[in-house]
Amino acid sequence: MTPYRFRVLSTAALFALLAFAVLAFGAVDTWALTILAVGSFALAAAWAVRLALHPAPVVWNPFLLPLAIPALWTAAQQALGWSVFPYRTSAEALKWLALWLLFAVAVQVFADTSMRRGFGLALVWFGFALSTFALIQNFTSRGMIYWLVPVVAGKIFGPFVNANHFGSLMELIVPSALLLALRPSRQQLIYGAVAAMLVASVVLSGSRAATVLVAIQILVVLGSKTFAPARSSAGPHRRRLWPVAAALAAVAGIALFVVTSRSLLDRFEEEQPYQVRWTLVQSTWRLFLSRPWVGFGGGTFEQVYPSAAPFDLGVVWTHAHNDPVQFAMEWGVAGPAMLASILWLLLRRRWPLDLWLRVVLPVLTVLAHSWVDFPLQIPAVAAAWLLTLALLHPGGRAATRAAEPTLENPL
Repeated sequence: MTPYRFRVLSTAALFALLAFAVLAFGAVDTWALTILAVGSFALAAAWAVRLALHPAPVVWNPFLLPLAIPALWTAAQQALGWSVFPYRTSAEALKWLALWLLFAVAVQVFADTSMRRGFGLALVWFGFALSTFALIQNFTSRGMIYWLVPVVAGKIFGPFVNANHFGSLMELIVPSALLLALRPSRQQLIYGAVAAMLVASVVLSGSRAATVLVAIQILVVLGSKTFAPARSSAGPHRRRLWPVAAALAAVAGIALFVVTSRSLLDRFEEEQPYQVRWTLVQSTWRLFLSRPWVGFGGGTFEQVYPSAAPFDLGVVWTHAHNDPVQFAMEWGVAGPAMLASILWLLLRRRWPLDLWLRVVLPVLTVLAHSWVDFPLQIPAVAAAWLLTLALLHPGGRAATRAAEPTLENPL
């Protein structure tokens, strides 16, 4: 098998694993997470065998180091007896090892520009299909996922029990769809409709944070393209931005007046929408301060939090609704260290504009969302976030400068 053919199959496998994880309720159930993990291990093993039989340069990515912290640290917590619930921590270590291997394989695959382009385009169309399905289900399913699976608690949207996680996934896709819609081509109208569908689904999902963050993404993308350094063809191109912007605004406006969007308006009208979650975050932070160096153990929040809860609301809190604080509580200082390292690697360079808008912006958006929810605790969203991050630094710095991905020829 030729190296190119092997990369094509690997790209298809990466996309299939991500699509499965998303469609399997975000891979939050044990059976779905197990399939995702086994698939990641199998793909990594295939690459190891391939490199052993046909030696080739291994692509380095600086994000590999900080992203290895969750798997290594949780394994250390379990092995050294630092975790208060070793079983949960060992399961968490396996989950993060699988996600790290998925990222490591993606780094090797995305060293090829055509693989990056193909995967990014497939992700946009997958987002469009998922948004279409989510909207149809939202109007017709009567609160059941896939019209078959009833959900006792939560606000379902698409395959997710929590609409915020659907919104987090869309945050990773919307900027790429917008860039395709703004690119002068015969498919501009088609991609404009795709971007509009993604935006409408986020608004109708009822997620406040996702709606605000996607609106910011739209403004950043449109503003960046409008005020980018002038080029010879910039004039006609900029004149095409405003019809797209007007169309997106019209779609969002119409969505706001649809009956089901009333829940979103009601949520924005709440006097103290984050009061209960803020209490949850404060209690989690106090737990971190009680064991700042080693933490309580990865995956132990649900078992540990009741000991610090200031009052009982009769609700089982599975997550802190603030990923950075939960990571700190579970992992100790290793959690903030990982996130700080990722932020430093993201912000230390001046990325080309299209790469910044298509990769850095969505990655930072999900990190921002993680301060008011828990998207990185959902395996499917975490996998999508890591695969998006893998599009950065492809092939090392020299290769990135030599063959920077663009949207000039997405097919």
